[in-house]
Amino acid sequence: MARPQRYLPLVCLMALPGLHASEVYVSGKLGVHGALVFPASPELRHTTDAPGLSLGLHGTWTFAGGHELRPRVDLAAFSCQSQTSYGSATPQSLDTWVRSLALGADYLYRLDDRWALGVGVQELRWSVTSTNRITPIPGSTVSVSGTAHWWRLGLGPVLTYRITRHAEAEVRYIVSHCGQENQLASTASTGLLWRF
Repeated sequence: MARPQRYLPLVCLMALPGLHASEVYVSGKLGVHGALVFPASPELRHTTDAPGLSLGLHGTWTFAGGHELRPRVDLAAFSCQSQTSYGSATPQSLDTWVRSLALGADYLYRLDDRWALGVGVQELRWSVTSTNRITPIPGSTVSVSGTAHWWRLGLGPVLTYRITRHAEAEVRYIVSHCGQENQLASTASTGLLWRF
């Protein structure tokens, strides 16, 4: 059964034509963005302790009164984390690679010509690929690999700074969950947006 929040970004996109026709609509632009993503929660840092890279597409719809709606798609990949255990009679290593696909939207309020503050809502598809290698006999290694996926809601604050007419810097913090045990998977990111 599909969860209702999975359709939240779709509802935002469907509302855009009606907002476009209203008198409060000012302009809309499309763009690309990239960011460094840092694992912020201890559970996610245990799985991947190095920053990842995020790339995506977005649209920015501006309305009268300093309000903005920014639907966006983000694809993030973190570096592979390796853990090795030599304590037991059978040496073992575990390699883990975390990725996420996020569909969502940001609501921003322009504080002035440069700064904007808001909140981001995303539906994230977390993917965790792991490879477990066991060496029962020296020189003989057995490996088992698999990938698991989870859809989870993400929510957090967004702060942007307009550098030029086309470029904008962004800092965001997203709180989400991941895994069978629904562990905390929060991320902090700093990025650059470019609008055409």
